[in-house]
Amino acid sequence: MTAPSRATSVAVQRSGDGEGSQDRPGPSVTSQFKPRELKEDQMAELVHRMIGPLTRLLRNELRLDRERIGKLRDPRH
Repeated sequence: MTAPSRATSVAVQRSGDGEGSQDRPGPSVTSQFKPRELKEDQMAELVHRMIGPLTRLLRNELRLDRERIGKLRDPRH
Protein backbone atom coordinates (compact mmCIF):
# COMPACT_ATOMS: atom_id res chain seq x y z
CA MET A 1 0.00 0.00 0.00
CA THR A 2 1.35 3.42 -0.84
CA ALA A 3 1.20 6.32 1.55
CA PRO A 4 -1.43 8.97 0.78
CA SER A 5 -0.15 12.24 -0.55
CA ARG A 6 0.13 15.06 1.92
CA ALA A 7 -2.56 17.65 1.92
CA THR A 8 -1.27 21.17 1.89
CA SER A 9 -3.04 24.15 3.28
CA VAL A 10 -2.65 27.74 2.30
CA ALA A 11 -2.56 30.42 4.96
CA VAL A 12 -4.71 33.41 4.11
CA GLN A 13 -3.89 36.71 5.67
CA ARG A 14 -6.68 39.21 5.89
CA SER A 15 -6.00 42.72 4.80
CA GLY A 16 -5.70 44.38 8.15
CA ASP A 17 -7.35 47.46 9.35
CA GLY A 18 -5.47 47.35 12.63
CA GLU A 19 -8.04 45.28 14.53
CA GLY A 20 -5.49 42.92 16.05
CA SER A 21 -4.77 39.22 15.96
CA GLN A 22 -8.24 38.09 17.06
CA ASP A 23 -9.44 37.79 13.44
CA ARG A 24 -6.67 35.41 12.42
CA PRO A 25 -7.83 31.86 11.81
CA GLY A 26 -6.24 29.06 13.80
CA PRO A 27 -4.24 26.26 12.21
CA SER A 28 -6.31 24.25 9.77
CA VAL A 29 -7.05 20.55 10.16
CA THR A 30 -4.93 19.69 7.13
CA SER A 31 -1.88 21.39 8.60
CA GLN A 32 -2.17 19.18 11.69
CA PHE A 33 -2.77 15.92 9.77
CA LYS A 34 0.33 13.73 9.52
CA PRO A 35 -0.50 10.68 7.37
CA ARG A 36 2.83 8.97 8.03
CA GLU A 37 1.99 8.84 11.76
CA LEU A 38 -1.26 6.89 11.27
CA LYS A 39 -1.51 3.49 12.90
CA GLU A 40 -2.66 0.48 10.88
CA ASP A 41 -6.20 0.50 12.26
CA GLN A 42 -6.51 4.25 11.63
CA MET A 43 -5.37 3.75 8.04
CA ALA A 44 -7.91 0.96 7.54
CA GLU A 45 -10.71 3.15 8.90
CA LEU A 46 -9.66 6.05 6.66
CA VAL A 47 -9.64 3.81 3.58
CA HIS A 48 -13.01 2.34 4.55
CA ARG A 49 -14.54 5.82 4.91
CA MET A 50 -13.09 7.07 1.61
CA ILE A 51 -13.81 4.09 -0.65
CA GLY A 52 -17.58 4.67 -0.91
CA PRO A 53 -17.49 8.32 -2.01
CA LEU A 54 -14.51 7.72 -4.32
CA THR A 55 -16.24 4.76 -5.96
CA ARG A 56 -19.39 6.80 -6.57
CA LEU A 57 -17.37 9.66 -8.09
CA LEU A 58 -15.44 7.27 -10.35
CA ARG A 59 -18.59 5.48 -11.54
CA ASN A 60 -20.27 8.79 -12.28
CA GLU A 61 -17.26 10.06 -14.23
CA LEU A 62 -17.07 6.86 -16.29
CA ARG A 63 -20.81 7.06 -17.03
CA LEU A 64 -20.46 10.68 -18.14
CA ASP A 65 -17.54 9.75 -20.40
CA ARG A 66 -19.58 6.98 -22.04
CA GLU A 67 -22.47 9.39 -22.44
CA ARG A 68 -20.20 11.98 -24.09
CA ILE A 69 -18.98 9.54 -26.71
CA GLY A 70 -22.48 8.22 -27.36
CA LYS A 71 -22.09 4.77 -25.80
CA LEU A 72 -24.16 4.94 -22.68
CA ARG A 73 -24.49 1.17 -22.49
CA ASP A 74 -21.39 -0.87 -21.80
CA PRO A 75 -21.37 -3.87 -24.22
CA ARG A 76 -19.23 -5.96 -21.86
CA HIS A 77 -22.10 -6.42 -19.38
